Amino acid sequence: MTTNTTQELEAIEIAAAQYRASRDKLRDLTTALNTALETIKRSSLPTLRSTMEAVIKHEAELREAVHASPKELWKRKRTRTIHSIKIGWGKRRGVVEFDDEAKVIERIRHLLPEDQAELLIRRKESVHKPGLYDLLASDLKRLGITIGKDSDAVVVKDLNSELDRALEKLLDDAAKTADDVQ
Repeated sequence: MTTNTTQELEAIEIAAAQYRASRDKLRDLTTALNTALETIKRSSLPTLRSTMEAVIKHEAELREAVHASPKELWKRKRTRTIHSIKIGWGKRRGVVEFDDEAKVIERIRHLLPEDQAELLIRRKESVHKPGLYDLLASDLKRLGITIGKDSDAVVVKDLNSELDRALEKLLDDAAKTADDVQ
């Protein structure tokens, strides 16, 4: 190897060492954060469970009280808001039922205008792109499919995939938190 190549490799080795050190520090911080979160979750879980049970119990009691109340109470106004809780009676949405979907589709096409039938009948076809990566190049060519942007690219990937998943989750959570704040 020439001196130039050796120096370049040494520079890459130094950069890789710095990258490794910063990822290790990030892993340690992430591990500490996750440990602290788990400790908080474990200590809060009994209170959360008992509070959830109380909410379920009180909702059932409120529903029963509304159900047992005189119907005249709800004739003029079917719902009321009390303590910021809307209570009362509401029309429940019915359930669409039919025996033979194919026959219903046939009747929709026959009895309704075409533009209305398009709204009522769902039909979607698309190519499953992830599946195409498994095909041979010759099959792709026969189908008229090309793979674009498949050039060489620099690869920097930590071989510790568990850390990558944890970091991705941490970054996703951070992004969601930032969205919630805005």
